[in-house]
Amino acid sequence: MAAEQNPNSLFQRLKDSPLQTIHGWQSLRVTWLIMFATALFLELCALGFQYILHMDPCERCVYQRLAVLVLMFAPLVIIISPSHLVFRITGYTLWIAGALYGLKEAIAQMADYAEFNPFTSSCSFRPTFPFDLPLYEWWPAMFMPTGLCGADDWTLLTLNMAEWMVVIFSIYLLAAATCIISSLGSTLLKKS
Repeated sequence: MAAEQNPNSLFQRLKDSPLQTIHGWQSLRVTWLIMFATALFLELCALGFQYILHMDPCERCVYQRLAVLVLMFAPLVIIISPSHLVFRITGYTLWIAGALYGLKEAIAQMADYAEFNPFTSSCSFRPTFPFDLPLYEWWPAMFMPTGLCGADDWTLLTLNMAEWMVVIFSIYLLAAATCIISSLGSTLLKKS
């Protein structure tokens, strides 16, 4: 006969779980500085590819740059007050929106790579950003597409740039889900 579990020991195991540890990390500003640093690193890499390696960004590339910029802004909102629910929800919303937008564009870019033809490229040199923001006019060095969609000469560990960005945006989404689940779990534990 299986021994009955003590409800108190179950709650103790949940309190000592990795999700509880992750929830604790979310109250630390250093956690959000690390997220900001990862997104800043990605933006610097994009600019390095463009201005050092002379790989011109396509329309989908600049959309992904915007997504990463949103991912840079999200932790800056949370860092104002990591324990304040309004800042955290706003930051999570930006985080998820940026990661989903970037993932959508990276997947579309993979399709462009598969069907690349320099004569029929469906790229636009006048991108349409969310809310019709003319980011290519405000910050052309960052958001003006000058390359063709689907042109790709770069790989790392057999993955091209779009495939890497699918992986990266997926990791950001997985991290967001983990943080939200740990926060909800911690809230439920406090109520019990």
